[in-house]
Amino acid sequence: MKSQITLETIIMLVVLLVLAGVMITLILTTLKPPSSPEKILSKQEFLSKCESYCNDPEKAAEYCRLYWNGRDWNQNNIPSELIQVGAYNWYACEDRIYCFLVQPCERLGSGAELLQKCKDLLCGMYLDKYEDSNIATQKLKSDINFSNKCRFSNIPEYENWYKKFFEKGCS
Repeated sequence: MKSQITLETIIMLVVLLVLAGVMITLILTTLKPPSSPEKILSKQEFLSKCESYCNDPEKAAEYCRLYWNGRDWNQNNIPSELIQVGAYNWYACEDRIYCFLVQPCERLGSGAELLQKCKDLLCGMYLDKYEDSNIATQKLKSDINFSNKCRFSNIPEYENWYKKFFEKGCS
């Protein structure tokens, strides 16, 4: 009888050790250390990357999706303000300035033509991939959008590049 209790105790301890091992493994695999924040590109690095993506036909979509992840484009110590950028003075929030707003890409066009080309390129890519205009539109709007740190309601509709070209989505 005493040996039976000892045997049951040993089996119970082995089961508990196995369960503890499984729990520890689950905890360690689900709890990952926080990812380091994305490196903020200097304006020069950003513009160089834009130019590089523009010149590479395989990276045209990256050119259209890439935005500067800094906070003070005009370096006036007022972060994330609404400013006008590029040759066409497009309105943008300083923490979401896209390549197509500031870095011309002759291969894709200029001004409004460039914005339309980026929309068409991204929509075409997403429609080919998802074969659903609603999903393609969701993906487009997740890639190209305004920062939530700026208010665009004060911008006249005719100057709002997002409303003109991207808000309607892919059809």
